Amino acid sequence: MLLRSRVALITAAIVAVAIAVVSTVTYLSTEHSLRTQLDETLLGGWPPPPPGPDDPEARRPGPADLCRHSTPGKPLQRFLEGVQLLKADGTVCSPPGVDSVVVDAADRGARTVTLRDGQTRSGTPVRVLLGPLGDGNVLVISRSLAEVDSTLAGLRTILIAVSVLGALLAAAAGLLLTRRTLRPMARLTGAAEEIARTHDLDLPVTVSGRDEVGRLGRAFSAMTGALADSRRRQRALVTDAAHELRTPLTSLRTNIDLLARSERTGRALADGDRGRLLDRLQAQAGELGDLVAELVVLARDEHEFDHAEVAMGTVVRHAVRRASSRAREHTFDVTCAEWSVRGDEGALERMVLNLLDNAIKFSPAGSAVKVRSEPGLVSVADNGPGVAAADRDAAFDRFWRVPEARSLPGSGLGLAIVTDIAAAHGGYARFEDPPSGRGALAVVRLPPAAAAGSPLLPGSRG
Repeated sequence: MLLRSRVALITAAIVAVAIAVVSTVTYLSTEHSLRTQLDETLLGGWPPPPPGPDDPEARRPGPADLCRHSTPGKPLQRFLEGVQLLKADGTVCSPPGVDSVVVDAADRGARTVTLRDGQTRSGTPVRVLLGPLGDGNVLVISRSLAEVDSTLAGLRTILIAVSVLGALLAAAAGLLLTRRTLRPMARLTGAAEEIARTHDLDLPVTVSGRDEVGRLGRAFSAMTGALADSRRRQRALVTDAAHELRTPLTSLRTNIDLLARSERTGRALADGDRGRLLDRLQAQAGELGDLVAELVVLARDEHEFDHAEVAMGTVVRHAVRRASSRAREHTFDVTCAEWSVRGDEGALERMVLNLLDNAIKFSPAGSAVKVRSEPGLVSVADNGPGVAAADRDAAFDRFWRVPEARSLPGSGLGLAIVTDIAAAHGGYARFEDPPSGRGALAVVRLPPAAAAGSPLLPGSRG
């Protein structure tokens, strides 16, 4: 069953139950009111009025007249219809021609005024009042329930019709309103099915409104937008990687072809040329391996990172130790505070190491690389040529390199990895003006996991 059909059915059921409850209460209240009015009418005739004057034609009949069969029937019937006398000996007196009430033995023992339901000898339902007269006799007064039952039957028919009609109208209205309400959901479903069929993440999804359906539509649009952006970035990465890999692969293939031709033709290369060629092959293979490793890091999604609490002081010291082991001609001035970040320890260490490698590459031998780590900030300053203000944003793009650095080793992905890792941890990376006015100052700002209360701790020099 479709969702709109289920909602319409549930709506109709709820409305039907509500109408049934209201109708039942209305019916019972009306029945109680009518019977109460009838009881008040019966009780209004109790106690019976005393007999009138002695003139039989003028006086009002009394209970004793019910047993006087010589009295003409018409006056008695006019005054005492629905009244009969239950005598102590069990006999019943009533006007001739009156449909008397069926009495039982319990009625003879009535000691107080009692109301009950009963019926006449012809089967007509009546409301009966039993009034003891004090001499052992009981006066039985009755009123027909035909009008009450007729009124209740009419009311019952009306309430049943209203209940059925109300349920049908509620079902129709629920189906109409549900179909209208779920129309944006139908459009969203159609768009999702079209995206699943065509794999076109740029397909527009138009869902308006501030209700749940509108929120779902906006969330779905945001999700497809994020997926489309991720796909574009992956395609750009693959395209850039293919372009960048072409040069080292061509160079590597050229050198390998040279060695292979030498072996096939039997013309051995000079020892010096062969050694230099092998050194180039080894360096190119290393650069190619580094490029592939960096591409793998860039291809990782931020959701693949861990989200543990990482001590940035430990991360910075480990990165400095690794950088100093391969840059013996440089010194490192480290000032490090103890603070933490929620994230991936390995990725954060790679981020700091890339900043250090970039500083080492452009710093002259014997110079110092200054590293500073404090809550919310990691900075690396060098004494190299620096980065022009116009190139500071582009420096973090993939495969971007200044023209002067084309001959230097590296793939141009180190700073791109830095900005990706920083963004995955809720921060950002950029170049700022160095305090001394010389060199470059790379800064990464990250949201700390907790406020660091300890002062800056001086690091070691390498």
